[in-house]
Amino acid sequence: MKDDRPWKVNGSRELLQTRLFSVHEEKSVCPRNGREGNFLLFRFGDWVNVVAVTGKDEILLIRQFRHGNKRPEIEIPGGLIDSTDKNPVEAGMRELLEETGYSGENPTLMASVYPNPAIQNNLCHTVLVRNAVKTGETALEDCEDIESFLVPESRIEGMIADGLISHSLVLNALQIYLLKKKRGMTA
Repeated sequence: MKDDRPWKVNGSRELLQTRLFSVHEEKSVCPRNGREGNFLLFRFGDWVNVVAVTGKDEILLIRQFRHGNKRPEIEIPGGLIDSTDKNPVEAGMRELLEETGYSGENPTLMASVYPNPAIQNNLCHTVLVRNAVKTGETALEDCEDIESFLVPESRIEGMIADGLISHSLVLNALQIYLLKKKRGMTA
């Protein structure tokens, strides 16, 4: 496939607007054969995940109920980047403090990925925070119920292999962190 064959958009209409996302239908023309198709697009704001590592090589994890699969999930802190955030790193630090009461040093953007480019337009950014420590209290939203806990980094791969961590964006963030650490890219 050539990158220089753009799809022509012949129209777009909003089908639904919610506080978290909107759904649009686009009519687009396939450059290969000229056929027009209807495509649903979910437009979200960008998200951020935080890999927070303590000075004792522990990873800060959270547990929270997820309505999509109706069960608690083990995750890392994160959330929606909002209009008050200047960038993903600032958003990550805000989410880390709000959800866990932790803060840390030298926050850096490790990666940015598309959660599902087939139907979504947004990015999920992963921020690394070093020397994470509990510095305050949580500031949870009205319907958030989050428990935070520390796990030795050496246990993370086992938790993934055993299916204890199953949220795809969390798996992505942790695997990026572990790969970069293995290559000496997280110091």
